[in-house]
Amino acid sequence: MNTELKAMLETVIQEALQPIREDIQVMKGDIQVMKGDIQSMKEDIQSMKDDIKSLKKDVEILKSDVCTLKNDVETLKSDVGTLKSDIETLKSGQAELNDIVRVIRDRQDETDAKLESMHMDLHKVIGETAALKQGQERQDKILESLALRSLEQETELRHLKRSV
Repeated sequence: MNTELKAMLETVIQEALQPIREDIQVMKGDIQVMKGDIQSMKEDIQSMKDDIKSLKKDVEILKSDVCTLKNDVETLKSDVGTLKSDIETLKSGQAELNDIVRVIRDRQDETDAKLESMHMDLHKVIGETAALKQGQERQDKILESLALRSLEQETELRHLKRSV
């Protein structure tokens, strides 16, 4: 009788825990997917950083070119035609610099948006983890209560057996 009761209790507990275990497995899978997404975003951000570094090098080269052009203007003051040509080159370089700055700003905005999205995803995962923890604590309390009842019932059964 005692082993039947214990077996029934174990069966009930296992049946009660099965949906929770399944939910945990599903959530583990979701977390793995999110980790993959975060890793992919990190790779994208690193790629953007590399692009920005490359753009910075290009900007430095353009700055160097502008300095060279300025020196040429000083050297060629007597030649107005050459000076006008150099000014047009400087305007073109400035337009390129403006385009590069615009691209850098656009990429920075994209990076900021991705970081904000990752931040929100992280808070969501933290919230879901807290909810899981609360659910697990409730289940632990239920199991503890069931275990106490089982012990009490076993004690009562022993008393009944002794009295019979």
